[in-house]
Amino acid sequence: MNIQIMIQYFFLAGAVLYLVSLAGALLIKNFPVKYIFFAGLLCNFISLGLRYWICFPMLPLYQGAFFLPFIVGIIGIYYHVFRSNILPGFFLVNVLAWSACLFPNDFYLPFLQFKTCFAHGFFLLGVIGKSMFLLGGCVAAQVIFSKEKEDIEAIKTMGKIVSWGFIFWTLSVFAGAAWSWLGWGSPVIWDDPLMATTMATWLLYSLLLHLHLFTFSNIKVRAWCFLGSGFFVFFFNCVTELGQFKLPGGFI
Repeated sequence: MNIQIMIQYFFLAGAVLYLVSLAGALLIKNFPVKYIFFAGLLCNFISLGLRYWICFPMLPLYQGAFFLPFIVGIIGIYYHVFRSNILPGFFLVNVLAWSACLFPNDFYLPFLQFKTCFAHGFFLLGVIGKSMFLLGGCVAAQVIFSKEKEDIEAIKTMGKIVSWGFIFWTLSVFAGAAWSWLGWGSPVIWDDPLMATTMATWLLYSLLLHLHLFTFSNIKVRAWCFLGSGFFVFFFNCVTELGQFKLPGGFI
């Protein structure tokens, strides 16, 4: 079987398993949700490994949408986001997986400058930061709609995820600046919409992380801001990476 076909069908299998895990959590009591979800992560991981393998040392810069559901799932497991209420996190992973599956942007531009490690740092660190921002918005929704007056664990998790997301995003910006300087002799190429939205997102979260300094900002206000920022990241950093609508299996 052609390796590109394997990549597409492994990712499709992962998306289907994500959907089954979400449906099982919603409809079937005592359904082995986590095992199905782990199987989806495994299929997603294999597709990413094959994707990177056939591209390397070039960079799959415009294929970040395929990486997001896996990284969101892994980070969510690490921070126990799926322990108390798995539905928001599973829903987010499904939205990301099926967006990439139905709106594939499965190509990359073969710039020679992609061989530098800074280019790969810009891409991978940016995907991790973006995943943490999206997951932070998901946890913020749990904080807002929690039945408890203050869900202390969710509040701490929200702060940690967003803070680490900002760190990874900042490292991505520095790696992108170094890559740009080495490749084109300029630390920032503002003509590139990707760089403009990257810096806008960095500025947004640098402001949000200082909300605690203002008297009007309580936990609920910060949670609403992080939730709104998660939507901002999705529409301005994720949707822009999507391509035209195509049915799964028809975009090989």
